[in-house]
Amino acid sequence: MAAELYEKLREHSKSHVYPFHMPGHKMGRGMDFDNIWGMDITEIDGFDNLHHAEGIILDAQKKCAQTFGAEKTYFLVNGSSCGLMAAVFACCNEKDKIIVARNCHKSVFSGLIISGAEPVYVMPENIDGFGIAGGILPETIEKAIEENSDAKAIMIVSPTFEGAVSDVEKIAEIAHKNNMVLIVDEAHGAHFKFNDSFPETALEMGADIVIQSIHKTLPAPTQVSLLHTQGNRFDSVRLETCLAMVQSSSPSYIFMAAADLCREYLDTKGKEDFEKYVQNIEYLRNSIKYLKNFRILDSDIVGKYGIKDIDRGKIVLSSENINCIDAADILAKKYGIILEMSCPGHFAAMTSVSDTIDGYERLIKALKEVDNMDFEKCINRKDMFLIPKPKVIVSPREAFNRQKTSVDFKNSVGKIAAEFAIPYPPGIPVCTPGEEITEDVINILEKYKAFGGEIIGMKHNNLEKIQILM
Repeated sequence: MAAELYEKLREHSKSHVYPFHMPGHKMGRGMDFDNIWGMDITEIDGFDNLHHAEGIILDAQKKCAQTFGAEKTYFLVNGSSCGLMAAVFACCNEKDKIIVARNCHKSVFSGLIISGAEPVYVMPENIDGFGIAGGILPETIEKAIEENSDAKAIMIVSPTFEGAVSDVEKIAEIAHKNNMVLIVDEAHGAHFKFNDSFPETALEMGADIVIQSIHKTLPAPTQVSLLHTQGNRFDSVRLETCLAMVQSSSPSYIFMAAADLCREYLDTKGKEDFEKYVQNIEYLRNSIKYLKNFRILDSDIVGKYGIKDIDRGKIVLSSENINCIDAADILAKKYGIILEMSCPGHFAAMTSVSDTIDGYERLIKALKEVDNMDFEKCINRKDMFLIPKPKVIVSPREAFNRQKTSVDFKNSVGKIAAEFAIPYPPGIPVCTPGEEITEDVINILEKYKAFGGEIIGMKHNNLEKIQILM
């Protein structure tokens, strides 16, 4: 039998496609990794141990901490997901409350199940005309604390998938005034520190634990991520123990070496290359800002919708009457441009310091041609897929462990969900185990599916049935 996955990847790597998606090395354009198989080792003498780092790995992590502005940095070989789970687990015991932004990645909800922590959800603001989440207002955090002063920690995502940055500085001040740990999912902001045109980092704004996916926007392979810490508001020994629990006991030396190599690149070539990168981004954005059928997410939203700043490296285009999944499909099939994500209301091209000016020119040309094509008009999807504030009936952990049964999807209103329902992309749950299923949940999932979106996390993702608690 043929190795179909290998052969398809091999074929793809030789094709003429251009990747406006992660990983940030852009199909090797930003990496030079010699003799990869010769470096694939285990914990042999002289090469240290990630789970008890005392030598070469510890030194590499210390250098990363210095480069990224942390007091301590830990390599994550299982992606940011394991760092988010470990952070929740480290800061919360079972039944402890944690204030959680409801637009967090699905791995945060896995962390709630593992730890037994009970979420107090806060909702992000909504960006008018785009139907996507903006930032979390500091006042929203303050109100949640007033009503839940016994919460142990706060978890937010900044920047969002689309690049919206919350006022982390004010949120950190509020958290610390109330003796709470601030955890920030900064998976999409690992590049912020390396040019002043990007927003301040969560560490610079006072967060205690910050998780970054360097593979998303920097030259590093998929799964390579970092967890940064500063201060003493959490138990660092427990955090290290939790990291060892959620990471592989056979960590990839290739991944750890890639993190070290990325750090060296940033230290030696980063400043010069980021200057070019910023210039190229502005050229790209200015070249497509006047499209007829698509509106670009730009700086005019800063100061509104809980947004302190935006990541200009995320090229997010929205359309009110064109299904953006169809537009992205044309970009892929006709022009060989593969985007990071597309959903009914918008699509996103992810850029990085490893992109080429030829790649930008190709995207500009393709977008202008697609903008002049005739599409079947859709109903206005403004705000159609915004996540409603959930009603938590039982904790995610209790719901995960209780007995379940399947019922007809359309007849599930008022029942308690026993599984995740996650429109993908971007991977933010519409409902999670333990939440009441509402009419809004039903409508959002049905509409998302009807527009060609994918639903993950459900046993029956065709939406015929849904699992509920017995």
